[in-house]
Amino acid sequence: MVAASELTYDINATAVQMAETIFGDGVQVVNATYTGDTRASAIYSNGDAIAPGATPADTGIILSTGQASAFTNSSGQANQSSNTTTASNGPNGDPTFNAAAGGVQTYDASYLDVTFVPDSDTMTLQFVFASEEYPEYQDSVFQDFVGVWVNGQMVDLEFGNGDTDPGNVNSGNNSNLYLDNSNSDYNTEMDGLTVTMTLTMQVDPGVENTIRIGIADVSDGSYDSNLLIAADSAQTSVIANTDIAHVAPNETKVIDVLANDTNSSNSTLTVTHINGVAVVAGDTVTLGTGQQVQLNADGTLTLIGDGDAEDFTFSYTASNGTNSDVGYVEASTIPCFVAGSRILTDRGQIPVEELRVGDLVLTRDAGLQPIRWIGSRSVAAQGRLAPICIAKNALGDHEELWVSPQHRVLLSDAMAEILFGDHEVLVAAKDLTNDHSITRRPGGSVTYFHLMFDDHQLVTSEGLVTESFLPGPQTSKHFDQDVLEELQSLFPQLDPTTGTGYGPSARPSLRSFEAQLLCATLAGR
Repeated sequence: MVAASELTYDINATAVQMAETIFGDGVQVVNATYTGDTRASAIYSNGDAIAPGATPADTGIILSTGQASAFTNSSGQANQSSNTTTASNGPNGDPTFNAAAGGVQTYDASYLDVTFVPDSDTMTLQFVFASEEYPEYQDSVFQDFVGVWVNGQMVDLEFGNGDTDPGNVNSGNNSNLYLDNSNSDYNTEMDGLTVTMTLTMQVDPGVENTIRIGIADVSDGSYDSNLLIAADSAQTSVIANTDIAHVAPNETKVIDVLANDTNSSNSTLTVTHINGVAVVAGDTVTLGTGQQVQLNADGTLTLIGDGDAEDFTFSYTASNGTNSDVGYVEASTIPCFVAGSRILTDRGQIPVEELRVGDLVLTRDAGLQPIRWIGSRSVAAQGRLAPICIAKNALGDHEELWVSPQHRVLLSDAMAEILFGDHEVLVAAKDLTNDHSITRRPGGSVTYFHLMFDDHQLVTSEGLVTESFLPGPQTSKHFDQDVLEELQSLFPQLDPTTGTGYGPSARPSLRSFEAQLLCATLAGR
């Protein structure tokens, strides 16, 4: 347990002062307004000394569903109550927040509206979300949440279901990004909080843009939640882009997370933190999920598996000495068919393991197309590598089909067009799972196959339309060098580092939270 000590709070700070605190290099603040209880916002300082780990930077702003100064207390031990609720007269039932909460009533909103002019098309924002809803209500309807809208469009996190709320980051979901404060390890009255996270948003350079940044209670006005935004973090100078990696349960792999990051200065980018822990070359951080991450002298990271097959996400901070950004690393698998799956060809349905390069496969868009490349690998069918079983007729008229969790299935429905602007969309099998007809099946080993054509294609497997292999940024991370050389010889324009040079996806692909929205909507009809 840590001793309680108060941050320095300026609860009289104006909206413009708060905006100028959080906006940094490459962005000019034009004007700002604040909506909410006057006690629910503040500029804080001395975060590094007073509340290390609980604040995203030494200085920043707090937006709260209660009173901002109640984030810490002044005496005794930190986190003395498990149900901190302070009075707030912020707006209830705000239409924007209600809509973002899925139509659920919201309370005690506190938000900052800023008009700004950026100098480039991408901007980031670093923050910590802390809530008294943890851990008791992290899976309940009381999903107090952070909302950010740029030019009227909501900005999502790049992992999980995209939400900044207790349901998306907690002890069970994206757990490496969650800090449990039940034992008062951090100097805050909140029972749980996130590591410093980031939102990456697209903006229009050289002209006025708008952003709304705020927080609200959901379903009731009890139990405080807080949004802490780092000073100078709304910037365009350093952009840390998400990396996708694959580490087998007992594998050690080196990844270059800085390779796809952008830096507008002449200074060198370096990794300064791994999952919120300050590091120098040679340091190793053990994630909550058990894997280890070591910072190497050349700025790369070494990922060391812990024997468990599972998905995991962690963060790192990239800095050029003046500005910084937080990036994410998502350990993921690539889409593929399970041995035994039958693919519709000019010769009828053929088991995928019997197909050969040059065989003609019937595609939805281009008729019969020759296979250009086939890849395969065998792994333990455990955790995130366990296959997904789609039961017979679960998605229409088809036989039972087994695929990898990332393999995308075509869904055709008018609701998809209403929600996403296209009648046909691709959804990863892992995002279709339920408790009966589409399930993950761990146990034993499994052999996965990848089929690649001249273009991304939709093929029929066991009567269900699914995708062929689509190279992307993950390609160079999932295959050995000899396989990459083979792919480049077949597709000279392909860049295995970025996935460019091959062609677009055959249909729009839904992110996890979009898939969940579509499935929930279809199930409710």
